[in-house]
Amino acid sequence: MKVSIIGLGLIGGSFGLALKKRIENVHIYGWDANPDHLSEALALGIIDERAKSLEEVVAQGEWIILAIPVNAVESLISQCMPSLRIEQVLVDFGSSKQLICNAADAQKNRGQFIAAHPIAGTEYSGPSAAKADLFEDKVMIVCDQEKSMKVNVDGFRRICKIIGMETRYLSAEDHDVQLAYVSHLSHVIAFGLSNTVLEKEASDSEILDLAGSGFASTVRLAKSSPEMWTPIFRKNSKAILESLDRYLGHLNDFRNILEAGDDEAIHRFLTKGREIRKILK
Repeated sequence: MKVSIIGLGLIGGSFGLALKKRIENVHIYGWDANPDHLSEALALGIIDERAKSLEEVVAQGEWIILAIPVNAVESLISQCMPSLRIEQVLVDFGSSKQLICNAADAQKNRGQFIAAHPIAGTEYSGPSAAKADLFEDKVMIVCDQEKSMKVNVDGFRRICKIIGMETRYLSAEDHDVQLAYVSHLSHVIAFGLSNTVLEKEASDSEILDLAGSGFASTVRLAKSSPEMWTPIFRKNSKAILESLDRYLGHLNDFRNILEAGDDEAIHRFLTKGREIRKILK
């Protein structure tokens, strides 16, 4: 199997390592806009061969994986899809989907495109962050699968199963709304908390010495790459603003009951929030 991976950071790199770990006779071509990432991926064994250009890497693979920031995906779809041979499949791993799917829908060979999102990751980035087991026991979302050729969706599902992933299906619109709540909002909160504490730290240098595991786990996502998350926030701004408004409403409610010194209301707020333990075990 020949696979071309465009974007050799955490997600693209981990997908390459997972394929090499689980599938025999896979040959991986790689390309990255950052030449240092390309050299590092080759040295780490993530890829078998570095392409000299974007056009070359697109021409090589049976499966072509786009693991790049979402702001680059739309234009790359328009650039790559017209040149695809009938046996090739283009798969996008972006964290927002509606605008990307709109770009693919405009192409005559829409059936050769799969809009996917692996629900996996860490706060680290670059080829050195890649892990062969990153996708094990994780979920791969496929959006608008009815617009892709069934043979391609079935083949992609088999690959996901081999590397340890369960495949689920959503519309692009539902994906963007749901991910705004369970992923994108979490990152906004982490960056906001980080900025708040760093602002306080400027006048109270000892504050971070007092930070425990609770702070570390809550703010962990603020270590994530701004280059990746800036376009995600922009591309999915409508759904993120909806989730952010709801979150700020709950924060304002808590502020009011705290200011009022209402112990019973505080307890009810915490008790209701604690019900998440029934879902996340």
